[in-house]
Amino acid sequence: MRVLIVEDDPMVMKLNIDYLARLDGMQLVGRCSDVTTARVVLERETVDVVLLDIYLGHRSGLEIVNWLRARQADTEIVLITAASEPDTVREARRLGVTDYLVKPFEFRRFREALETCRQRRRALEELSGEVDQRSLDALFRAEGAGASGRSGGLPKGLTLHTLRPVVAAILSLECDEFSTETLAESAGMSRVSIRKYLKYLAGRSLLSESFAYGQVGRPSFAYHRLDPEALRQLLDERSPFER
Repeated sequence: MRVLIVEDDPMVMKLNIDYLARLDGMQLVGRCSDVTTARVVLERETVDVVLLDIYLGHRSGLEIVNWLRARQADTEIVLITAASEPDTVREARRLGVTDYLVKPFEFRRFREALETCRQRRRALEELSGEVDQRSLDALFRAEGAGASGRSGGLPKGLTLHTLRPVVAAILSLECDEFSTETLAESAGMSRVSIRKYLKYLAGRSLLSESFAYGQVGRPSFAYHRLDPEALRQLLDERSPFER
């Protein structure tokens, strides 16, 4: 896949380039740090995937997404940004971005986002004749390399049995904003265990996630409920063994 990186932080740009180089079948066709240059590259080059920051000087990377959508460009968008405000997340979802990574991010999550793009593009290329349900699922329910077809489509290591009390604890909180520690105490789970479920929910755009270092240098994560109704629906999901 032909990839364009739009990022104004030199260190993050280098990280994106290094991560991309570790993946097979990826070609870096351009790197730029502002909206204007990105549009010039997109006009001149065939680009399959844009790795896009939102904070680009005094302008927003979402301008590029809107511009691509107005041109009906067949381009996947992966946001890699520190922006996690609810309004920004909702706008990204409305514009149909493929994936949303909040800085700082791990290589595993980066790889998953690019593999999701690859899977969707392959599925589109392979369409022929009457499209069956499996082909449609590959297009509209792709969860990336981490999904494993387990009950409820959960990634490996996660179960509906544990997800339900986590979601119930989130819904029981009086405030939309909460920390990992607060929820772990409420749900009666360890921070390590509950973080896996919070990352999963953030990946589904049901929560937004922000990151900061605490007073002793320990990374601290904060979350915001984005879609309480969708969270409630998760409580009603059943595994194949319950049907």
